[in-house]
Amino acid sequence: MTGGRHITRTARAAGFTLMETLVALAVLGLLMAGLVQGLQVAVTAWKTQTRALEARGDLDAADRTLRNLMARMEAGGITGRPPLFKGTARSVTFTTELPESADSLVIRDADVTLMLDESHALVLLWQPHSHTRTGPPPPQGRAVLLTGIDQLEIGYWQDAKGGWLTEWRSVTLPKLIRVHIGFSAASARHAPDIVVAPMRDRWRL
Repeated sequence: MTGGRHITRTARAAGFTLMETLVALAVLGLLMAGLVQGLQVAVTAWKTQTRALEARGDLDAADRTLRNLMARMEAGGITGRPPLFKGTARSVTFTTELPESADSLVIRDADVTLMLDESHALVLLWQPHSHTRTGPPPPQGRAVLLTGIDQLEIGYWQDAKGGWLTEWRSVTLPKLIRVHIGFSAASARHAPDIVVAPMRDRWRL
């Protein structure tokens, strides 16, 4: 009898009660729920970061494009004429030299216009520039730089006395050009102002 009681007590000691099993299952369930939630948070963060990187890539590409084109502005003086430059608060038109990737083109100088279209897209319009154009103008090219834009503000620096102007009327190029791009509130995107100093020699009277 003594041996039987000892075996029974040993078996009970080695096993789990129903309460212990339920507690273990509850703890395991909490751990699994925490792991799943943590995984969901990680996936959401990864998706958010991916979207941010994609958006940042678009902004960087637009920034580099505009800086490159504005830095290559034609300042005039070659033909004795002032440069082609029309600047307002909502658009700017100028003649520029296309980048080296356009070496295959016969004419690398182009007249370009930066503006915001009806679909709230920041677009760049261009066509080949010619000092002695005859016949109908060539078809105009169009490229979308950014979408979801609510606001485009362009400023032109004259000097410390005149400050930033919303319209440029001089026959010479402005010393600085500032492009402010405002996104819609829903996009939660922000872009720093693009400030460029045309690098070519300015046309002089």
